[in-house]
Amino acid sequence: MSRRLLIIARVAVFAALVFIFSYFSVFLQNVNPGFFLVFAAGFAWGIMPGIGVGIIGFFLWSNFNPYGPAPFPILISQMVGITFSALIGTSARHWLFLKTASFTSIVFLALAGFLCGLFYHIVVDVVDAWVYQPFWPRLIAGLTFSLITMVSNAIIFPILKPVLVFLVERDKVRKTV
Repeated sequence: MSRRLLIIARVAVFAALVFIFSYFSVFLQNVNPGFFLVFAAGFAWGIMPGIGVGIIGFFLWSNFNPYGPAPFPILISQMVGITFSALIGTSARHWLFLKTASFTSIVFLALAGFLCGLFYHIVVDVVDAWVYQPFWPRLIAGLTFSLITMVSNAIIFPILKPVLVFLVERDKVRKTV
């Protein structure tokens, strides 16, 4: 299988996983393991596959969730906001050493998870406040509520570190075969 076809298949599977994990976490408001999947795709396969996973996965989630489809400006802001998770994942690959089970790697992943949630919600909450008005009260309330996402990401990312190790190690094995 060519490398390009392999990446397309991985993006499709991970985008579907983003949708599925988002759907099953619907009862836990603002707790979404989909952020980790986008981060992991960026970490393991690079910026473009990570962005593809995020945009496709969040497009599916935003349009086919139990609460109904998101309004168009919110949909676009969600797809733009999630690209930061792929960017952070790609950047983290250069700084994070997976083999070590050190406290530093756990803190680094927690910080990466927090930043993924923060950058996502800055974009989404600004657009939400702009669309629904009054701007400042809505923005402050939205960012306060978004702390749930940031804290949950800071917990989820270090817990799922073995998934990152598996993805990277599997890619190394594939390259040698």
